[in-house]
Amino acid sequence: MTIATCDQFSALAEQLLRACPEIDTHDPIALHAELSALVKWLDQVFERMALDSGAEQMGASDRIEQSILETAGFFESFSTDKLVDLDDGQARTPAVCYQCYPRLSERELANLGLWTCTAQCGRKEDQPGIGRFRTFHMREIVLVGAAQQVRDERARWMDKISHFARSLELKVELQSAADCFFATEESRGRRLLQQVKGLKFELQVAGGGPCNGMAIASFNLHETFFARRFRLQLRDGEDAYSGCIAFGLERWALALALQLGNQRVFALPKEKIS
Repeated sequence: MTIATCDQFSALAEQLLRACPEIDTHDPIALHAELSALVKWLDQVFERMALDSGAEQMGASDRIEQSILETAGFFESFSTDKLVDLDDGQARTPAVCYQCYPRLSERELANLGLWTCTAQCGRKEDQPGIGRFRTFHMREIVLVGAAQQVRDERARWMDKISHFARSLELKVELQSAADCFFATEESRGRRLLQQVKGLKFELQVAGGGPCNGMAIASFNLHETFFARRFRLQLRDGEDAYSGCIAFGLERWALALALQLGNQRVFALPKEKIS
C-alpha cells in the first residue's frame, strides 16, 4: 500500500483549516502536498520503529473480503451499512489487522511475534467531529504469542509511543478506553469488559485546543478472541493471545499541525528518520 497522493487529502485539509482558519491558504495544492508528505513521514517513522523491534513486514490491501470480516466477528457488532465502498463481496478494510490473522492461521507461532502493515481504511461512523474521516490511513503493529509476552510488549509500545509524541512536543496522555462503536446489546457487554480488564488504551491529545481528547494511537489486547476464530496456536497447542498497536496517521498530522503550527510541522518530513 502506498500513501494516497496529495489530491486525496482534501478532507484532512478541510478539518485543519476549519480548526485553524489563520493557516495560509493561498495555495491549496501546496497544502495538500505538505499534508501528504507529513503522513508519509509519520508512516515511515512508525514502520521503522516496528522493524527495529523485530516486526515482519506484511503486505495489506486497501480492500478486504466480507467473508474475512464474518470470520473475525465484525458483523456481531456492526451491520454492512458501516462498510465503505462495499462491492462484489469486498469493502474498504475497516482496520488493517483484520488482514493479518488469516495469513497467520495454522502457522506454528512462537511465544511472541510482531507483524506490521498499513492500508487506507474506511468506516462510516456516527460520531461527527474533528479527526473523523470516511477514509484514512492506518499503520498497525500486530502482536501474537503467549499471554504475558503480548501484555508486556503492549506496555513497552505504550511507553515508546508516548515518549515519541512528547519528543515532537505534542501534548498527550494515556487513557483507558473502549471501542465507542459497539452498538448491540452483546457488543455493549464487550465494551464494558474492555474497560474492566484494561484491554484498550488510547494515546489522546491533551492540553486543550480543537483536538483535545482525540485519540491518535490505540493499544489493544484481544486475548484469545481472534485465535479461536482464525486457529492461531502456539507450538504447545495453546490458543495464542493477540494484540495490536494502531496509528491513525491523519490524526497525528492534524494534532501536530494544530499544536506545533504549520511551519514547524511541515519541516518534519525533511528530518532524517533515526
